[in-house]
Amino acid sequence: MHALLKLFTDFSEKHGLIDSAFIVGGVVRDILLGNEIKDIDIAIKGDSLTIAKKFAEEISGSFVLLDAEFQTARIVKDGCFLDISAMRGNSIHDDLSERDITINAMAIPLSLQPSALSPQSLSLIDPYGGRDDLSNKTVRMVSEENLIKDPLRILRIYRFSAELDFFIEADTLDASGRLSPLITSIAAERITEELRHILRLDDSYAVIKTMSNKGILQHIFPELKEKESGVSSLAAGRFVELYENVEDILNNYPHFMLPDLRKICLKLSALFSDADTAKNASIRLKMSRKEVEFIYKTASNRRRILRQYEEYDGHFDEPASVRLLKEFQDDIYPLIILSIAQMPDITHFCEELLAFYDGTFRSRMKLLPVITGDELIKDFDLKPSPLFKKILAAIEDAVLEGKIRSKEEALQIVKEMLTTS
Repeated sequence: MHALLKLFTDFSEKHGLIDSAFIVGGVVRDILLGNEIKDIDIAIKGDSLTIAKKFAEEISGSFVLLDAEFQTARIVKDGCFLDISAMRGNSIHDDLSERDITINAMAIPLSLQPSALSPQSLSLIDPYGGRDDLSNKTVRMVSEENLIKDPLRILRIYRFSAELDFFIEADTLDASGRLSPLITSIAAERITEELRHILRLDDSYAVIKTMSNKGILQHIFPELKEKESGVSSLAAGRFVELYENVEDILNNYPHFMLPDLRKICLKLSALFSDADTAKNASIRLKMSRKEVEFIYKTASNRRRILRQYEEYDGHFDEPASVRLLKEFQDDIYPLIILSIAQMPDITHFCEELLAFYDGTFRSRMKLLPVITGDELIKDFDLKPSPLFKKILAAIEDAVLEGKIRSKEEALQIVKEMLTTS
C-alpha cells in the first residue's frame, strides 16, 4: 500500500473519520489501469484543512495549502504526496457529480479499500460508468453543465484523450466545440498548464488537429484566425500539417531528442506564420521568459537554413555553416527540425550540417579560448577597445573555421593585426 495512504487510514480510524473519507480522482483510474500509484487524492466530509493539519502534525509531515477556496491541502512525507480536499455537496455521489469526466468520477471508500489496492478487489463507487469507459478507451463528460462551470475541463478532455490514447465520445466532442468560446474566460496560466501536458506528448498531433477542427485552438490563439475572413488558417490545415511534420521528426530521429521545454516551444512555434505573432501569443499565455525567447528566436529564424540551402550546389559551404553554428550552437537542432518539416527535400543537407556540428565544430569549440583578453593585455600591452574585441573575435573565428589550433598560431594573428592596424 502507498505509505501515506496507510498512515492516513490509521489516522482516520483513530479519529473516527474512516467512514467520511474516500479515495477519489486520478488514483482510482490509475489503479484500474494497473498504472503505478504516485499521488493519492482524498475527499473527506468536514473541515478538510483542519483534518489535514492535524494529520501532518501526527506523522511529522509537511502541510501545504493548495487551494483555500476548495479547501485542498497536500501532505508531504518522505517524498510521498497525499492531497486532502473537502467533499463537494453532502455525499460522495454529490462530489463525483461535480467532476469533469467519467473516468475521474469514481471513488473507493477508505473504510473498504483493500491493502493491495488491486483492480480485482476494489469496492468501487462508479455512478457514471467510468470503469466501462476505461475498458472502452473512452473520454466522456460527466455533464455539459460541469464544462460550463469550469471551461478548463474542455481542455482536460483533450489532455486525457492524448495522454491515455482514448477517443472522445460523440456528445462530449460536440459539447467541447459548442462551448469552446468559454475558453476565453479561463486564466492564461491554467490554459498554458493544460497545453503543456498535451504538447509534451510524443503523439499529440491527432488531438491538436481535432482541437483545431472544433475551433478550440482558435479560442486559445485568436492570432491563428485569418484577419480578413475570420476563417481559421488552422482549419485549412497549413500549420497543423507543419506541426505534424515537426512531431514526426521528433519521434523518428533519435538525435533530435529535445528537453520537454524545448519540445513544447518548438511545436508551438510551428503553429504560427510569423515570429511577432508567436511571441505575442506566448506572452499573452504568460509563458516564462525563457520560453518566450526560445519561441521568438525559433520562429524568427525558421527560414535561415532554407536560405543557406538555396545556395547549396552539392558542396558543403563550411564558412557559411560556421557562421550559422556560431550564432545558434545547440539551438541549431530545433531550427533543423523546423527546416525539414517545411521542406523534406532539405534532409540530406541538414544531415551534413548536423554531422559537421556534432563532429568538427564541437571539437573546435573545445579549443576555445586559445588566448584570453588578460593575455592580450599582458603580452601586448593592449587595453580594452574596439580593436581589442576585433582581435578576440578574429581568433575565435579562425579556430572555428579550422585555420588555427594553438596559442602560438593565435599570437601570430594578433601580431599581424597589430601590424596592419
